[in-house]
Amino acid sequence: MALTLIARPQDVTPAYNPIKWIVNSNIKNYDGFRYVFKIKDSLSNIIAEYRVLPTYGTGYGEQDLSKLLSNYVSFDLNTDSTTFYPATNSSYTYKIETGEEYTSQVNYTSTLVNSSGNVRINVTNTFVAGDRINIKQVDGGAANPYMEGLFTVLSATGSYLVINSQWSLVTNAAIDGTIIYADNRKTYVAGTEYTKKVFNGALRWLDFPTWEYDDFNLIANTKRWFTNQPTTFYSTLGQDIYLNAGNPSGNPEYVIFKNSNGEYFYKTISGTTPLIHQIPIGANNYGVLTPIGAATLPMIKTDTTYYEVYYSSANTGTPIQNSLKYKINLDTRVQISEYHCLFLDRMGSFSSFAFQLKNYERGEVTRDEYNKDVTGFINTLPSVDQWSYLTREDGFKTFNINVKKTIDLNTNWMTEEMNRYFEELITSPQVYLKLASYTNTENWLYPEDESGCPLRIPESTEYQPVIVTNNQYEIFQQRNKNLIKHSITVRLANQDNING
Repeated sequence: MALTLIARPQDVTPAYNPIKWIVNSNIKNYDGFRYVFKIKDSLSNIIAEYRVLPTYGTGYGEQDLSKLLSNYVSFDLNTDSTTFYPATNSSYTYKIETGEEYTSQVNYTSTLVNSSGNVRINVTNTFVAGDRINIKQVDGGAANPYMEGLFTVLSATGSYLVINSQWSLVTNAAIDGTIIYADNRKTYVAGTEYTKKVFNGALRWLDFPTWEYDDFNLIANTKRWFTNQPTTFYSTLGQDIYLNAGNPSGNPEYVIFKNSNGEYFYKTISGTTPLIHQIPIGANNYGVLTPIGAATLPMIKTDTTYYEVYYSSANTGTPIQNSLKYKINLDTRVQISEYHCLFLDRMGSFSSFAFQLKNYERGEVTRDEYNKDVTGFINTLPSVDQWSYLTREDGFKTFNINVKKTIDLNTNWMTEEMNRYFEELITSPQVYLKLASYTNTENWLYPEDESGCPLRIPESTEYQPVIVTNNQYEIFQQRNKNLIKHSITVRLANQDNING
């Protein structure tokens, strides 16, 4: 009895893509055979158990865990943090024990003997007196028809058992057979236990076959963070960005910021638990940085046009690059208004898009109503005992009044890479809206210094959850459309109740 592992997922895999385990057994033809997959949490508590029939054709046991494990991950968003935040909800550690079960059976060979007139079978077993058993002979009962079928164990030891079948009816004591419990109880044999991780990700159909977790192990300048945000991205000064990344060593690591002025800054990341950390890197939420060398604060100065972010194992000199660089170009174009949509991308990070052109806010009122009786009153004028009513009395009454608000938003012109990434905003299940406000609110448009850089300082405001209502969209390409911008409609996820 042995299980062979045929296929398994990588050590870390996206929870919403197939998580296929495939095993094979050399006893898959046994009666009542099932492959058993026991799924456990990191503390070895069983969270699910699957019993699987052998697959037709191969006889393999196959189980996809994505539907189960995707329920154990969600997302992390801490808008109060500007350093880093352990993304405990974005990943999950599970254990899987592969095993097999089959109908408990004992095979005997040429061991029938007389025991005070009853049949004794000499075979190693665990039966006890009173057990009900079924016996199947290799010849189907042709030689010994009275040794085929249902019997009761009269007595038993570990090396033999006596059954209620008469020895006088045995015609061939050399016929072999198999004994099973009458209730078809099963024997379970545990296999190997494996420990793996999943994270809150959903790769596209074309991307999953090339998924390689090593691409996210931050030890070289080609390694990725857990995001699909383009490596060159445009952001206004008011945008927040929360990207997820792994910390491979658990020792203090560093997120390096390099601005267009050639200055380096860093903040420290530490700890291997959990698998992923959420790191604020947006122009509005990168937080307090430590200068390296001759760099001076703030990182974004009046003449700064962009900054780059990457992971490093050092925080001195020119820090070594242990991940891809994510370049943030500062968008200083004149704008009419500024809304930000913070959204969960397909890899579990929260990025944002700015909507700087005209926006339109609309409301929809829903109400229920009923027609009530007009009570009126007894009037003495112009005649006694005359019923009348006041003209302000109402018949139809409204109740359960709610206001649903929608906002039409329009982006500025964007690059083709950002245009492709915009699809993840439209399809995201978690979207939050923020209206940017600034300390010098008397000027709607960016005041600029002599270098043309904005001087307004954005203030953090509260995000509110919204639902993107667009059901259709178009992915523009620059060979078909030189200038690309998008329009979306969002609905506030919470209704406003009305008093009265």
